[in-house]
Amino acid sequence: MTKRTAILQTAANSDAAIEALDVALAMASMDQSVQLILANDAVDCISDNPSKRYAMLELLDAEPILVFTDEPLSNPHQLDIEMLSSQQLAEHLSRYNEVLQFS
Repeated sequence: MTKRTAILQTAANSDAAIEALDVALAMASMDQSVQLILANDAVDCISDNPSKRYAMLELLDAEPILVFTDEPLSNPHQLDIEMLSSQQLAEHLSRYNEVLQFS
């Protein structure tokens, strides 16, 4: 069984966003199973002019970015994302062997 890691970002501040994305990119570059998850205020990082660096996850064959929101989401760079309702976050996180949180 492959170890799966979730990188959970819950804040929209630039430090949390950079750290979470850097960890996800580093793990994906080492062929580890990783998924970047954005919840709460962090959803703004994708919808408000996101960094093109998020697209690097797709190039590294990481799982799609997972966004937990109950609001419509803008995706200006057409990033590879999946959306679930915010009520499903706890259930979804239970599927990972490890959850690293950035807030």
